[in-house]
Amino acid sequence: MHLEQKVQFLLVLGLALVFEGGKCLDQEVIVAYGSVAVLPCVDESSALPHPSAVYWSRIVDNLKKTVWRREKSGLEFRPVKSPSRVYCPAPNFGKGDYSLHITGIMDKDGGRYICDVEGKTSMTKAIMLRIVKVSFSPPIVMEGFRVDPKCIISPKPQIGRLHWELNGKATDKAVLYSVSQRDSGNWTCRVSYNNVVGKATAFLQVRGISTPPADSSMVYAAVGSSVSLPCVFTEGLVQHSGIWDRSSKTRNSSPPLPSSLDQRSLVPLSSRDRSAWIETVEDGDEGIYTCSGMMKLENIQMKAQRSMQLVVARVLSSSSKGQMTLTCHLSNFSQVTSYEWLRVIYGVNNTQTVTSVSTSKSLKIPKVSEQDIGEWVCRYNGKDGLLGNVTYQLHMMGAQMGQSDSKSGNKVGMVMGLGFLFLVVFLILFQMYKNYRRKKRIFLYPAMETIVHEAATEQERIERCQAKLNEACGGELKSMCV
Repeated sequence: MHLEQKVQFLLVLGLALVFEGGKCLDQEVIVAYGSVAVLPCVDESSALPHPSAVYWSRIVDNLKKTVWRREKSGLEFRPVKSPSRVYCPAPNFGKGDYSLHITGIMDKDGGRYICDVEGKTSMTKAIMLRIVKVSFSPPIVMEGFRVDPKCIISPKPQIGRLHWELNGKATDKAVLYSVSQRDSGNWTCRVSYNNVVGKATAFLQVRGISTPPADSSMVYAAVGSSVSLPCVFTEGLVQHSGIWDRSSKTRNSSPPLPSSLDQRSLVPLSSRDRSAWIETVEDGDEGIYTCSGMMKLENIQMKAQRSMQLVVARVLSSSSKGQMTLTCHLSNFSQVTSYEWLRVIYGVNNTQTVTSVSTSKSLKIPKVSEQDIGEWVCRYNGKDGLLGNVTYQLHMMGAQMGQSDSKSGNKVGMVMGLGFLFLVVFLILFQMYKNYRRKKRIFLYPAMETIVHEAATEQERIERCQAKLNEACGGELKSMCV
C-alpha cells in the first residue's frame, strides 16, 4: 500500500507541474578540476521580473540535500561553511537567471543537482555536473622513466569519448615508457558526452636537461665567429658539474675540444647552467659535442647527457676566365632547405643597404669590378626558418686575381715567345763576343801579353835594322844588326 501511495504522489506531482507550466530538464555540464562551474537554471518564459524563491539541492545517496536557497523575501540560506564556495548572483534574478556558481571545483562536487524555482511560474531543472581532472603517475618524473597520463572523470559516464592533446596538438600516446623533454608541456584531456564537451589541462615537467630538449640538435656557426653550446638542467635536481666531450663520426678516437674552449667558458652562469662557449670557431671544429652530468631526485640517481652537432659554415671562392664563384659550404647541410645571397653596401652614418641577388648555393660574379668589392652574405634556411649566415669580404686583390686568371692563357704564350727571343739574342751576342776576342787576341794573362809585345817590338826593330844595312852594304853586314 505504501508503494501505491508513492506512485500516486508522483503522478499528482507530474500533473501539477504540467498544468502549472513547470518542466523538468536534464542537462550535462563538464568542467575542469579547480575551475568555476556554472550550473544553468534560466526561466526563459519569464518576460517581467517578479519575486521568486530558488532552491538548489543535490542528490546524495538518493537523498536530497540543500546546497543553497533564497526565499521570495530575499532571505538567503547557505550551508554553515567558511567560506562558502556556492552562490547565485542576485542581480541576475531579474533576468530570470537562477544559475548556481561553484568556485574551486573539486572531485567531490560532481553529481546530480536540482534547481527548483517558485514564483509566478514554477520550474524544475536537473543538472549533472561532471569533473575532469588530469594527473600523472608518478607526479614527478625524470628522463628515461615511465609515466602514465590519466584523465579522471567524476562521476564517470557510461558512454563517452576522450582524446589527448600535447601543447594543443593531438597525440595518441596513452603511456610514455621512456619520457623525454619532447613530452614536457601542457597535457589536455578533451571529453565529449551527450554533445557536451569539456576539457582539463595539467603541466608535465620532465626533470633532466631542458636545453636542448633532445639529442642530435644542430648548432650553426661561421668560421671566425663565436658560438654557445647550450646545456641547462631543470630545477629540483642535485647534479655534479657538467662534463663536455667531443666525438666524430669519421674517427674512431675522440678529437680534442677546440683550443678557444677553455675552463673559463665552462664556468656555469647558475647552478643549472652548464653551457660551453667557443670564442673563435675554426675549420675542423665541427662534430658531436656531449654534455653530461649526474642527477639525483629523492632516492633516484642517474646520468643525464645531451648530444648536439656543431655545423661550421664558410664561403669557398674560385675564379676562372674572369668569373668569380662564391659557394656557401656547410659541414652538414642535411637540414638546409634553401639559400639566399645578399649584397651589403655600407653608407654614411653606418647605414647599410641589403639587396637579395641570388637563391642558389653558389653565386657567380662575372667580370669582377670595383663595384663588386665589399661584403657578401649567404643565408641558409631550414623548414622552420633561418638557420644561420656566413659573411665573405671580397677585396681588390681577389678581384685582380680574377682578372689575371682570365688572361693566364695569353700570358703563358707571350712569356714563352719572349723567352725564346731572348735566348736567340743571347746566343748571337755571345758569338759576337767570342769573335771580337779572337780578332783582338785578348789573353787572359796581362804579364804574358807584355812579354809577347816586347818580343814582337824587338823583332820588328831587328828587321828594320837589317833592311837599312842591306840597303847600305848590300847584305854583307847583316850580322851586325843582331
